[in-house]
Amino acid sequence: MEVQVLSSALLRRIALPILAAAAAAVVLSGDGLGAPGAAPTTEVVVTLKAPALAAFGRSLQSTVHGTYLRRVEAAQDTLARRISSDIPGAEVRWRYRLVANGFAVVVPSRAVDRLSQIPGVDAVWPNIRYHSARVTAGPEQIGADRLWGPAFETAGNGMKIAVIDDGVDASNPYFNPSGFQYPPGFPKGQTQAATPKVIVQRAFAPRTTYKYANTPFDPTSSFHATHVAGIAAGDHGTRAGASQISGVAPNAWIGNYKALTIPTPGFGLDGNSAELAAAVEAAVADGMNVINMSLGEPEVEPTRDLLVTALEGAAAAGVIPVVAAGNDFADFGAGSVSSPGSAPSAITVAAADSHNAIAGFSSGGPTPVSLQMKPDVTAPGVSVLSSLPKSEGTFGQLSGTSMASPHVAGAAALLKERHPTWTVAQVKSALELTGDAVLSATGSEVPSTREGGGMVNLPRADAPLLFAAPTGVSFGMLAVGANSARSVALTDAGGGAGPWTVSTVVQQGGGTLGAPTVVTVPGTLTVTATAGQTAGDVTGFVVLTHGADVRRIPFWLAVTAPKLAGEKKVTLTRPGTYKGTTRGGASLVSRYRYPTAGDALYPGPERVYRVSVTGRPANFGVAVLSGTAVPHVTFDGNEDRLAGYTALPFDLNPYRKSYGDRLPAAGVDVPAAGAYNVVFDTRGASQAGPFTFRYWVDDTKPPTLRATGGRGRIVISATDAGSGVDRASITATLDGRNVTLRGSAPSLTISAAKGRHTLVVHASDYQETKNMENVPPILPNTATLRAAVVVK
Repeated sequence: MEVQVLSSALLRRIALPILAAAAAAVVLSGDGLGAPGAAPTTEVVVTLKAPALAAFGRSLQSTVHGTYLRRVEAAQDTLARRISSDIPGAEVRWRYRLVANGFAVVVPSRAVDRLSQIPGVDAVWPNIRYHSARVTAGPEQIGADRLWGPAFETAGNGMKIAVIDDGVDASNPYFNPSGFQYPPGFPKGQTQAATPKVIVQRAFAPRTTYKYANTPFDPTSSFHATHVAGIAAGDHGTRAGASQISGVAPNAWIGNYKALTIPTPGFGLDGNSAELAAAVEAAVADGMNVINMSLGEPEVEPTRDLLVTALEGAAAAGVIPVVAAGNDFADFGAGSVSSPGSAPSAITVAAADSHNAIAGFSSGGPTPVSLQMKPDVTAPGVSVLSSLPKSEGTFGQLSGTSMASPHVAGAAALLKERHPTWTVAQVKSALELTGDAVLSATGSEVPSTREGGGMVNLPRADAPLLFAAPTGVSFGMLAVGANSARSVALTDAGGGAGPWTVSTVVQQGGGTLGAPTVVTVPGTLTVTATAGQTAGDVTGFVVLTHGADVRRIPFWLAVTAPKLAGEKKVTLTRPGTYKGTTRGGASLVSRYRYPTAGDALYPGPERVYRVSVTGRPANFGVAVLSGTAVPHVTFDGNEDRLAGYTALPFDLNPYRKSYGDRLPAAGVDVPAAGAYNVVFDTRGASQAGPFTFRYWVDDTKPPTLRATGGRGRIVISATDAGSGVDRASITATLDGRNVTLRGSAPSLTISAAKGRHTLVVHASDYQETKNMENVPPILPNTATLRAAVVVK
């Protein structure tokens, strides 16, 4: 059985899943994302009357067989065209010629019955769901069942887990309230929707006309939170098809905080930092013990990241924040951990399968802007069986760091019940230092930046012996041959006092780690990293041994030898349109990081500009208007310090259909004060030449649109004083029909017949391509013009 990975972000943007509950297994691109927000579809198989080729015998190589095969293919092509014509939106998937004569087709669910009426269709076959023989048993894999107690007296009793997500379906049988009672002061929020199991029902939506935005569950689009909540705290012994399943902390209460409320083209329901931070605020005020956030967005400057600030506040208030690391590794490599997984106090979770092998999608550290050692731990996140809304099958398997995070949220609840005096930092330390090795596809242990402290081992975390602060060590970037020291405070967690043997393991990269051979607990351990001669990541562990007990502290550093520092730079002092050329420029920089992947190599000449950011602007950036130069934004003098995902030449706005598309624009949202470089690079010497670019600072306003009627046409004026109008974003309808726009901003035209017309125009500027969830408004740099226009 195939399973879908929804690639943060949702995590990109919900640290999203891989959905195997639907009849057809389709990768939903977002964490990678397409979500069940559109009209439901069904995959079926249609067959033709003529027999398949295999009906004519074992040998399929004869001339006769070849002739018949061509006839089969022609007949299938004809039928496919008829289906597409009769059922708009139908999509042919798999072709069958040898063992059957037909093909799989995805159609709107309401149109399935029409298929049998189309000439040429002999039979319509349902797409029967099969399940793999092995289902990931997450609680058992991390040892949660060994902490529940014989009468489930420590199975999360009295613990409250806040699920900040897209809305929990409290009616799912995994949340059967029988045997539960409301704790004092509950229910809270929209109490008519609460149950003694799901004790809080709140929604946090921006100003919007979307009818389900302010409901705690969206019947058309909510699905993710229901799965997440079940993993964390679904009732023990719940029957899901042929399986009997349990949440990690089955006796815990669930708080539903729906802060992903707005439908998007590719991610299902999404939400911005203002609403998400409000949900964190409410969870703390309501007395939740643990917060789970299986979502994410690109990291920005931490001191200006509202959601990171909110989670740090929650941790300071004693609420344990657990966050998915993201699902970007396959696309972006190292440095793909997202916000708010970048919150220092959060427990940031990577995903592995049932064999403790790292999931290929699971985002890797360090955090791209703040360069922290993340993720912190790993948990099951592949083919996890849990609850879904009834419309999605009631139960199903999903994959993603979204599924790993609630395993740890449940684990944190178990530890907090058993050790009520432990602080947030101590719970994190207990989980991170006691993990098991996570493996690669070849069976070797993965770098610490993929697994953190390793796969959660709850029985070991329940008796951690010592606590460490910090729990993971980042040495940041070191120049070739440089060294840097970090101190780790070690305290007794019960039975851990006394001497521990210290050793170090360097897994990869050119560097060494020095430490004393023995440390006494309580005490301070000082470790010193020395960079080697080869640029790149250095990962590993500081290993503490006490008899048969082993505790590990993950570390990371990067050896860097930046070439950008020596390049001549032109200073940009004010916004505007500029001309430049890469011809004659140096060819020193060929790649940028972090992240380390997802972008092309640029071995051709580059031209470098320098900008200084003062105060607290909302953003700055550049867009190439002509020429072949490709922009990137780095911290001053170092191509190894990209200023975040937005500094890459991609559209990163999840509310736009063009999300993920390459485009010649790069920028920084909510930047820190300081110096940055704008690098215009080329993919080869042959592409070097002149270019024109727009430089903007603090663009928070959409374009200005005006329309006037002329003779046989409508003239649209589209202007923008900030980042400039993005021509590719401009769309228009005339009397409800899509129309073609001619020309370029600021003047565009539409051909129209004489008379009065209703015109609707949408246009964005280049900054809109960089806006994402850390920018509180939805599409703040997009304008809509609705006008009645008379054509002469």
